[in-house]
Parts: sequence; structure tokens; C-alpha cells
Amino acid sequence: MKKIKTLFLPVCFFVNSTIISQTEKEANTFFNLDKFIKALPYYERAVKENPDDEKINYRLAVCYLNVNGDKTRAIPYLEKVTKMSSANPNAWYLLGRAYQFAYRFDDAIKAFEKFKSISKGTNYNLNDVDNQIQYCYNAKELMKFPRNVKFENLGPNVNSKYDDYFPFVPVDESFIVFSTRRDDGSAEDIDGRFLPEVYISYKYEGQYRPAKMLGKPLSNLDGAEEIIGMTADGRRMLFYIENDEYAGDIFMASFENKKISRLKRLEKEINSKYYEIAACFSPDGDEIYFASDRPGGYGGVDLWVVRKLPNGNWGIPQNLGPEINTPFDEDFPNISPDGKYLFFSSKGHTSMGGYDIFRAEWDEEKRAWVKPVNIGFPINTPDDDMNFRITGNGRYGYMSINRKENLGGLDIYRLVFEDVEPKYTVITGYLLKSDSVTKAEGGRLMVIDRNGDIFGDYLPNPNTGKYVIAVPAGKYTIEAENADGKIVRFDIEVFDDVSYKPEIQRDIVFRP
Repeated sequence: MKKIKTLFLPVCFFVNSTIISQTEKEANTFFNLDKFIKALPYYERAVKENPDDEKINYRLAVCYLNVNGDKTRAIPYLEKVTKMSSANPNAWYLLGRAYQFAYRFDDAIKAFEKFKSISKGTNYNLNDVDNQIQYCYNAKELMKFPRNVKFENLGPNVNSKYDDYFPFVPVDESFIVFSTRRDDGSAEDIDGRFLPEVYISYKYEGQYRPAKMLGKPLSNLDGAEEIIGMTADGRRMLFYIENDEYAGDIFMASFENKKISRLKRLEKEINSKYYEIAACFSPDGDEIYFASDRPGGYGGVDLWVVRKLPNGNWGIPQNLGPEINTPFDEDFPNISPDGKYLFFSSKGHTSMGGYDIFRAEWDEEKRAWVKPVNIGFPINTPDDDMNFRITGNGRYGYMSINRKENLGGLDIYRLVFEDVEPKYTVITGYLLKSDSVTKAEGGRLMVIDRNGDIFGDYLPNPNTGKYVIAVPAGKYTIEAENADGKIVRFDIEVFDDVSYKPEIQRDIVFRP
């Protein structure tokens, strides 16, 4: 899916060192083919060999900005280039972008203004620079009101050192399906990355198991397959497929008994000669929302919807209108499991940089999606933030993110919205003497969370010895003490997904 990559266009240099090293030659070969991932290590070596070479510093920075990872690494190289008398004007534009990734928005604005003042009217990036300046002002305002959210990296069972992205989970979070560009035998893409495949990981006792390729009839190591949509129950999926037979089309398939079946290309109402990039189902499966750059929109890529007719065919696609679509790109629609909200990515509205995630509400009276709002920082960043998936209870979300603690490339995270009330599990039982029948006299209980903090102190019913504790999902140590000072400890884990239990029975016996 070519829309995922943000390319910062370089320009040619006419000043070169008299001798070009073999390292730089290798780097230039990959760079000229837009293979920034492969060019990067060569330029890192070349800049050590020739630290003051303008071209090497510039191109190394371009690589950092085009590879998923810490893009702020481009800053020192661009700062060096902009101090040179022959500085390429685009270096100021790229320095502004690098400052954005470092949240140095005032510095970014100054760099963009410098770029405007020295660039000629034909410079490609002049078409975008004012938009980047507005992103800076948007970001400064949005960061004043951060969301109370926690990021949980799904770890090496799901993520790899390559790009892992487009996660989808059913309402019970029993599994996760996602796209990945890992080295699994897939052919190489034109940009040097491996072609994407679709993987699945099942959850067991709160943990995702090692992910595996979804397999036939979908997987084709010589083609590109990405998951782009799934029903709330996980029984139907949408895929983007590009290979020798298909130039990039949307397919639908059933998912039953852990297998893909009935894979078919969607009808001409959705697939056209234009780009159809991402799609999703409505909760009842009778609507498909998709992104396309077909004519009739409001500019760039727009969001459209097609509805199933009584005869089972799909109707005529309808644009979601100017409330949702802007002159910029809108992409990656996702409907919440309850059907009340549309989440989508946009470079317009009040984005703080590139794509941001927005949420619109369904208005029953207008029969339309209305009031799109930016879902806020730190979910949204100056980088591209796309394809957000909310869970049934609204407390968790899934998305791929470019963070410094990633295993490599894009990683998939579970987001915890702390302001949304969690589900609670009641742990209950009796304090008993060593015969496992007689009630223990007096006593108390203390619950300690995974951070070693005391979650709460509890007293059992003095007449029955029964205790009741209510806790949200997490790992806990329960410490029980009887009237004689004898202590019993045990660990317990509480889940809030497919393994959720509203009540856990656990008697505590004080043995000699």
C-alpha cells in the first residue's frame, strides 16, 4: 500500500567530492532507487569517512526521515547542511520536518519560514510548507490537553524488527490480525522492503501467542497482501491485494475455524481503475466504507460508503461529504463495534502533522457522520498516525505506532484509555483454618499491584470469614493474615478480554 510512505523529495547536487568512496557509491545506488532502508547503513558509514560532505549529510538525513524509526536523528545532519554556504534550500524544509518529530515546533516554524524566503517558485515543497506551519500551530494547541492514555507494546510474539501495522481485533480481543513486512520468504518490494503478508496471533490467558502467517488462499509470497478491515465478530475480513494479476484491489473473505475461505474480489462498485486503499464493514456488515481517489470527491483521497441492496448486490458509492472529507487525504475508516463512531485518518481538519486519527459521531436525525474531532495527543503525533481500531468496551484501542521503544520499524500497540471505567472482577472466598472447613478468626487482606503498590486493604466478614475484593484487569499479589499473625500469599491475574471472568472463587487456608 503505497500511501503509507511519506517521501521527502531530495534534489540533485552538483557539488561532489573529487573522490567518491565505494561506500558512498553503494549508498547512492540504493538512494537513487528510493531504497532508503538499504541506503541508510551505507550513508552512516560514509558520513564517518567524510563528515563534512554536504551531499552525504543531506542524503543520510533524507533516509532517516523516510525510514520508520527515530526520525529526529536527521536533525544534526540537516543543521550542519543548513550552515553551509551552498546549502540546498530543501534542507531547511526537511529540518523543519525533523524539528516537528522532536516536538520543537517553534524551531520548525522558523526553519519553514527560512525555506520559504530562499526558495524559488518552482520548488515542489513550497506547495506544502504552509500546511506544515499550520500543523505546528495545531500541535502546540493539542498538546495543552493530553489524553490520559497508556501504550502497551504487544511484544515480540506480535512485533518484529520490521514494519508491523494495520492491526484488527474482534470485540473480545481473542485474536489479532495484522500486516507485516518481515523477512519470511516474501519477495522484495521496489523500495527495498519485503512485500507485506497477513499474520494472526491468538490470545491465551491474556497474552498473544507467537504470530503466524494467515496462509492460503490469501498468502502469496510473490505478491502484496494487507488486511484493511474486519467485522466486529471477526468472521469477515477485507484485504488489499496487489500482484501480477491484480493491480491493487479490495477482496472480501470469510474467517471460520481459524481459516480463510470464500476469498473474492469485491464488485466494480468498490474496485475501480482508481486507488481503493482501505475499507471497513459497518457492524451489521451491510455497509462497506472505503477510501478512494476516484472523481467526485473533495480533493485527494476521500471516504466513501456503499450499501447492500435488498437483492444482495452493492449499491452506488456515496461520498461522505464535506463534513468528513477535506481537500487533503482522508483514509483508513473504522466503525466502532456499537456503530456510534467513525474513526478515520486525515491530513486535513486539525491534524498536528501528516495523518491524525479523528472521530465522528453518527447523527440519527441527519443520517450522517458529523462533528469530526481530533482524538488528541499523545495518540496523534507529528508523524503519520493511521488505522485506529477501538474495542467493544471503548477502553482499549489498537494501532501501529512509530515510537523510540519499538522493536524495529512500526510496532503494534494496545492503547489503554484510563478515563474509561474498566471492567471489574470480584475475587471472593473464605478465610479458613488448616482443616479447610473452620472459619479463621479475625484477619485482614491486602492487595498489591504489579508495581508493588498497595491497591487496597480489606477485612473479611467477622461472622462468616468471607472476603470480597473487586479489581480491574491486572496482575496482583494477595496477602492474607489471620488473627495469630500467620500470612498466606498468592499471585492472581485478572483478565478483561476473551478470558474475562466476572467472579473468581478462592478460599484461603492457613495451614500449620
